[in-house]
Amino acid sequence: MENIKKEINGLASDDQIKLWKNKHRIVKAIELTDEGETFVGYFTRPDMEAMSAVAKVGKVDEMKAAEILFENCWLGGAEIIKTDVALKMAVIGQLNLLVSSCVVDVKNL
Repeated sequence: MENIKKEINGLASDDQIKLWKNKHRIVKAIELTDEGETFVGYFTRPDMEAMSAVAKVGKVDEMKAAEILFENCWLGGAEIIKTDVALKMAVIGQLNLLVSSCVVDVKNL
């Protein structure tokens, strides 16, 4: 059986990922496959200013709020993710995981 390597559009170098991690601490890769092509985008958690804007704008325009979240979290990757609506919406659906990925343990003292 032939070993076929899958081409992934938008891969960042290990050095670039290390730079992002040093600056943002949390870096996530979101990989998408569409029509046989695979794309990757790199994202970090939003900051409080972005979350405030998302909350404010979201009351009036949920799509604009999603766009603000996407833009604030985007670090790099396949540029087509930013312009292809299907790819972008798939990513936006996953961005909430960046905010809710912490494990919280409240202890009664």
